Amino acid sequence: MRISRDHFLPPDPQAFLAAEPATGRVIVIAPTRAACETIELAMTLDIETLLEREHGADIRRLAASGRGFGIVAGTGTGKTLAIRPIAATILGAPLKVGVVNREREATPETPTWNVVIVTTGIARRWFEDGLITDRDTLVVDEIHQTSAELELCLALGKRARCRFIWLSATVDPTFYARYLASIEVLETHAFDPARAADVRVLPEQALEFLNEPFVRRVIRERRGVAVFVPTRAEVEQIAKELGDRWQALATAFYHGGEPIRVIRPFLDGQVRRPFLLAMTAAGQSALNIRGLDTVVIYDARYANVVERGRNVLTRLYLGANEILQMAGRVHGRVERGEVYILSDRDLAFERLQPTAPEFQLAGDAERVAITCAALGVDARDLDLPVPLDRRAYRDAVDVLTERGLVENGRLTRYGREVEAMPVERPWGELLYHADAELIPVVAVAANIESLHRMTREERNLRGLAVAGSDHLTAYNVYAEAVNKHGYLGEVYGLARHLFHESVDSWAEGRGVLVKAIEDVALGTASVYRQLELSLPEQLPYAGEKTVSAFADLVARVMPFDLVIDEETADGREVRVSRGSMCGTRGAVAGTLRYFADRFGVPRASIEGTHVPARAIRRYSRRGAPTVAFERQRRREGLIVVRTVEYSGFLLERDAEPLPNPFPQELAGSARAALVDSLLAGHTPHPDQTRVRRALERFGFYWRRSGGRLAEAATEQIAARLGRQLDSVASWQNFIETRITLDVDETIPVATRQALEALPSSAHLYGDRVPLEYEVENGVGVVRLRLKEGQARRLQVRDLPAFDRPVRFTVVRGKREALRSDTLDDLRRQLGEGGRADGERRERGKQVAHGARLGRGGRHRGR
Repeated sequence: MRISRDHFLPPDPQAFLAAEPATGRVIVIAPTRAACETIELAMTLDIETLLEREHGADIRRLAASGRGFGIVAGTGTGKTLAIRPIAATILGAPLKVGVVNREREATPETPTWNVVIVTTGIARRWFEDGLITDRDTLVVDEIHQTSAELELCLALGKRARCRFIWLSATVDPTFYARYLASIEVLETHAFDPARAADVRVLPEQALEFLNEPFVRRVIRERRGVAVFVPTRAEVEQIAKELGDRWQALATAFYHGGEPIRVIRPFLDGQVRRPFLLAMTAAGQSALNIRGLDTVVIYDARYANVVERGRNVLTRLYLGANEILQMAGRVHGRVERGEVYILSDRDLAFERLQPTAPEFQLAGDAERVAITCAALGVDARDLDLPVPLDRRAYRDAVDVLTERGLVENGRLTRYGREVEAMPVERPWGELLYHADAELIPVVAVAANIESLHRMTREERNLRGLAVAGSDHLTAYNVYAEAVNKHGYLGEVYGLARHLFHESVDSWAEGRGVLVKAIEDVALGTASVYRQLELSLPEQLPYAGEKTVSAFADLVARVMPFDLVIDEETADGREVRVSRGSMCGTRGAVAGTLRYFADRFGVPRASIEGTHVPARAIRRYSRRGAPTVAFERQRRREGLIVVRTVEYSGFLLERDAEPLPNPFPQELAGSARAALVDSLLAGHTPHPDQTRVRRALERFGFYWRRSGGRLAEAATEQIAARLGRQLDSVASWQNFIETRITLDVDETIPVATRQALEALPSSAHLYGDRVPLEYEVENGVGVVRLRLKEGQARRLQVRDLPAFDRPVRFTVVRGKREALRSDTLDDLRRQLGEGGRADGERRERGKQVAHGARLGRGGRHRGR
């Protein structure tokens, strides 16, 4: 399917740019679609808030200054309402406000707007198309809610030389103030010392703490309680167990899978105390619960930790920002407030200070690569808020180039079509290639995060499950919701599926999350609008014919990660997710998700669709013959290798000895294989030992030079060897050809002496610590090899001065060595290592934080 117009961009981009007021526009970047609506409403209100009382004059002064600034204030102090006076001051004209997000498209009226409210994804698209200029002011609301899209928008805004005004909840503003060139940061704290809460830290589990004496006191004192736990299973368990047992206690739960309406009575003050509301950490971000005077915080969260360019879901302690924001609901705000922090660590609440935000962009190299290709720039040209894994970025560019989306560093026509789809890149490719019959299936499935995230632990998918496909099973779930409880309606001019109230009871019986169904409805409607197709009122169910056609489409395009027999093409183990419709044998195409196991080791799981072997064979490719060096038991020499491959997997490999003399068409490949073998030290050549020794010396100087000594680079050495083999036309020629690598002749003596003079050890705490020189992503580093005791007491002030970045390795006897790029990360690893060791010594006691999986069941790949 092709896109005739991108509905997220103004119909006439030139008219939009030409209509820009002299002051530029105010572009408000919101974290979510719901936040767009909240901001739009705030632009119509004139309400006195705490922020307005304390800093109203300062806000208008800074807005008129033409310089960037920030506002840090707690929830409920009026940050969002401050956007209206900021915009009015900047524009000096009546406000004409519009919204563009997945639900609301850009229209012919968009050029008349002087305030445009957009989500992060739309803002990124507008940057790519040059619709946001250096005259515009970017107002970033809830900047502390970090995401890869938001962080990329910040870098793009800096590239466009925009002015930044940012609004944040409780964080350390130092980084944002520096990164966004803020001349001032206004801070407002809604804290009354006379209302300081009674804060206690207890080493207990959530349900263990919520025992009979506690609940009886809550009921007796008519308290309003919020309980924060890390998973939706724990949230639901707490609400169910307490609700079933205590009829006098109004209970409810809220997490990312529930629509906000389920707790609307709590937000509107319609629920009278005593009540207990269980929520995940996401629930605390922007909700004001009336009547709340007690907060229970379980000290755990699941967060993405970036490892080798991948987001790894890891169980961690709560950060200081999260604890302060949760406790701040009652601490210093209400009479007789109480805060209970359930933690096994020695936590001093009174000493907690806001910290810098945690960024996500480093784990999404592909998004960065696509954006850079759309702009025609390299990632090094962007001032990103977090260092990017260069290897992961290069790998992403290579994948996009191989798939035909990028060519010579820019998006191809195919790449632009896929990028315009309002879905992730793999699904955008499937939509591009799908026939009309499969469009409903692909359009719906593209907007489902996963079957697991769509359903509860206890679910009933009888009649909907499709053997071998999580994608089609999830599609069938949505299709039944539409066909039995939905109707075709319109919201903001967008035709979409809406649902009768009966969908709630259906979802309860099926074990399906209503919020997930509503999100899919919006996403599907957005896809149909972008494709300019009529949204069908009813959806066909996926049967055997659909399974076959969908699997064939996936096999033909293969935009997903592929796992065969629970292994990736490079040999990494991947488990098919528990509850998946796919078996462990054969090929599964889907999205890899990484998580840390109880010992902190990254693991991977997959949900997806089984791809039949016949489809893999049909779309496999026979590679061009290559030459390789092979050492066998009785012979060694060059062989011709012919392969059949599919999506990185080697399906067949035929090898036979390379004829002598070398065939003309393979002579170049043969000489290249000989060079590679010499570099690897594998050949029986008489000079191989001397070559190996020379390579070791070249490597020594190259590492110490930080990769700057061109003469010692592998590429130059390979070229030097290649020139000596130019006339080689047979194996015997190779053996008889003299090969030399003279280090002393190649590298000037002064250079060698300077590199040899670099220290091999450093003096630290009375010991000599070995130093190792390395090159990481083209940058020279020096690595300290520490003992565990040295590492635990190491302070930044004690580090010797070096001419390059410092890395750390901690040797721990028989245990795996720890490697870290920063001292803070090294301390974190040492702390987690100590807890893991304690767990191994005391099996089953769940002392270590990483081992405590809560009462929500065993965690595997979720």
